[in-house]
Amino acid sequence: MDGIHDSEATGDITEMTERRHERAEPVADAGRRPTARNAMLVGGLSLLVCIFSFVGQTTATRRVQESYQQPYLILWISHSFWIITLPLHTLYEKLKRRPRSLGALRAETLVASAKLIVQRKRVRAETATSEYRPIQTADPDATMQLQASGTALGSDGTRVRTAFKDDDEEGGADTPDPDTEADVNDASDADGARALARRRPWWIMGRMALLAALLVGLLNASAYLWYVAVALTSMSKVTAIYNMSCFFAYLFSILLLGERVQIAKCAAVAVSIVGVVLMALVGSGSGADAAVTPAARNAELMGDALALTCACGIGLYQVLYKKYAVPRDFHSLFAVNFMTSLLGLCTLMLFWIPVPIFHITGIERFRWPTHAQMLLILANALAGVAYNGGFMIALALTSPLFAAVGVMLTIPAMAVVDMAMQGHVLDWNVFAGGAAILAGFCILTLAEYRDTVHKAQRADSASEADIPAVDAA
Repeated sequence: MDGIHDSEATGDITEMTERRHERAEPVADAGRRPTARNAMLVGGLSLLVCIFSFVGQTTATRRVQESYQQPYLILWISHSFWIITLPLHTLYEKLKRRPRSLGALRAETLVASAKLIVQRKRVRAETATSEYRPIQTADPDATMQLQASGTALGSDGTRVRTAFKDDDEEGGADTPDPDTEADVNDASDADGARALARRRPWWIMGRMALLAALLVGLLNASAYLWYVAVALTSMSKVTAIYNMSCFFAYLFSILLLGERVQIAKCAAVAVSIVGVVLMALVGSGSGADAAVTPAARNAELMGDALALTCACGIGLYQVLYKKYAVPRDFHSLFAVNFMTSLLGLCTLMLFWIPVPIFHITGIERFRWPTHAQMLLILANALAGVAYNGGFMIALALTSPLFAAVGVMLTIPAMAVVDMAMQGHVLDWNVFAGGAAILAGFCILTLAEYRDTVHKAQRADSASEADIPAVDAA
């Protein structure tokens, strides 16, 4: 009998140990919210990486385009190189002092992706519930049954489901419906995300691939407009108009993210744009402008319009990325880099198609680059990987506006590089514009830090409110 009890006890201990290991899943700690100071610090360091990599990328692009006019091909190669971001991060995770297993990294990515889907389901469920009224019938029992099943009346009198039920409860586990994978009304986002990640990993990856294809399509189209605009108007005007993306990022943040209008942020945007205009436009005119032909003036107007469209598209991309590709209250740099690599994979697999089309139509005749040109293209691509990786991290940890205004610091940085490399003496407007951009960024940093602290305090208060009180025995 003692042997039986010992074996039972051993089995219980083994089962408890296995459950403890399951609970010790690294995903539980991977999504913890960083402090406001850490978020701003990492976001600021990421923007610093963006500035240095942008200088290298711009220098390489200038050099290669002096003899190789293939803007879309260069764009496609550069964005396709983003695919190496995830392997590099994985190598870092394996080589650091406390390495993480591939299984833990995979689970972290799946949970982060599943949480995006669960949160979107919750938003849609709450929207549907607010738009429909409960059914009232003559039979009280029938009314309670319909309301319990999550059924309501629409404005046209039709019955509409406003709640999700778990497939296992309905006996439909063999043929699950993707739209009801997570019980977003009754379970927490974290529990629903973990359940969905275990049950439908490949479906989650399909959804994320579709999201990445849509996002990178908008990004590639906007970036290509920049190359086209450069050929039609002056570089200074393209630079000034392109950096208005911070204005569009703030506008779309208000419209799509529900961000409040704040005087400090509006002032930061205004001061930064004034700085860009001072640097790019003041003193850029010349007496030759009076002799510009109507055709050239129309081409310049078209270039300005394309640059403005590019700025609008970039601002929209930043906000859509924040809205649909960054889960709330789950902070994982590995998941961010997974999405970046997915953007690169979609570019590599899908967006080569315009290359032969442009060649056939004569828009951009394809020709192989020389060895020296290929080295410059690779340097441009690697610098682009560093720039985009840093930008995505800053975007995930802060806000689209903070990232957009921070990137504007590349303008005075490029002015200093031009002065050092070409021996040009900087005009007064360059110093004034650079100071204005820096002042706008400082104002925005303070406002963003206050917002981050406020959001963290609200999240902590909500978490404490969800903990039930324990009565004394």
